[in-house]
Amino acid sequence: MPSPKLSRRRLMLAGAGVAAATAAPVALNGTAQADTAVNPANVPDGAPLIKVENGSTRWGSGGIVNQDTSTTLQGIAFDSVNGHLYTLQIAGASQVAYLKSGSQVAVTAAVTGDDHAASGDMCLTKHDLNGNVLGSMYLLGFGHGVSLGIEPASGSTPAYVWTEANAARSGYGQEIVRFPFADRTLLWTSHPAVQRVASPDPAATSMTPYVDAANGILLLRYVLNGAHWFAAYALAAARTAAVGGTALPAPLARIQQPFLPKADANGDPTAEEAVFQGFASHGRYVYLLDGEARKNTDTSQPLSAEDKWTIHTTSFDLNGVLNDPVTGYIRRTHSEADAGANPREPEGMAVYTGSQGLRLCFGITNNSPTGTRQFDLYYKA
Repeated sequence: MPSPKLSRRRLMLAGAGVAAATAAPVALNGTAQADTAVNPANVPDGAPLIKVENGSTRWGSGGIVNQDTSTTLQGIAFDSVNGHLYTLQIAGASQVAYLKSGSQVAVTAAVTGDDHAASGDMCLTKHDLNGNVLGSMYLLGFGHGVSLGIEPASGSTPAYVWTEANAARSGYGQEIVRFPFADRTLLWTSHPAVQRVASPDPAATSMTPYVDAANGILLLRYVLNGAHWFAAYALAAARTAAVGGTALPAPLARIQQPFLPKADANGDPTAEEAVFQGFASHGRYVYLLDGEARKNTDTSQPLSAEDKWTIHTTSFDLNGVLNDPVTGYIRRTHSEADAGANPREPEGMAVYTGSQGLRLCFGITNNSPTGTRQFDLYYKA
């Protein structure tokens, strides 16, 4: 855990630091890690590191609305090849009538609006790059939707979606699945269209995926022994495992997530852990998003000192080489993007690799004056 006495510059602009002499991850909790946690550090080089300290630019005019306008955004992903944005959110009360309609009555008869978050019921929306809704699906019992992965559509083959699943009553998925996107379709976790892979560890919980289609990598984030971990796999081999219902291959890398501290009103780190809001990867580099909604909701005023420092983006090396030996990450910086947004909560992160160039993207909730839940998309390039 980084010391609370680190300077503001140390926290926000932590440089690459001295490369570790070994590929094994830094023991951030001060204790030796078990042999099973040693990082193989085999994610290929080649993808550039996106600088999280770069300024943030809004994508388009903002005000993107998902299929369900009563709940907020959770996760985002791109089909960069075909110019599509996918978003996940918890299914809201406004969707109860739809979920109980037609042939799905038996599946959803006991589900009420208040149950959706605990049950892991989600709405998946497909957008064009201007934010227009192109289609949607409903996923019953899948999870919370912090992240998702998309394999791009090709010819007659639809885009394939990777998500968490089997939330039971925890609200968070306990396994990883893959399924084809099909507009106006409702899936439950045992649906025959849902392909699943075995857990990376029998004791792992709260799993969520991300797909780096440009570099052929499936990245999983999960909880093991009270800590969050990342494990990267060759996407082609993971796809084969999903189709065959077999175990994942050996990971290319497996490394513990670094501690991400909240900042105080001066921008200095505290001993309190930040609220995690999303992640994405490009090659060997992972990007992390954390933060909370603004405390001062008077958007006519400049951001308060507390709100100014609440949102952070962090870069992290899966191979462990570039991570600072003190902080455990490459670089971390705060973001003052969307200063007039309300509630201004950061939600979801993804890397776009299409014709508009390499972009590290993240969502910020910015509800309409009438209360419609919507978000603005920002990016760093």
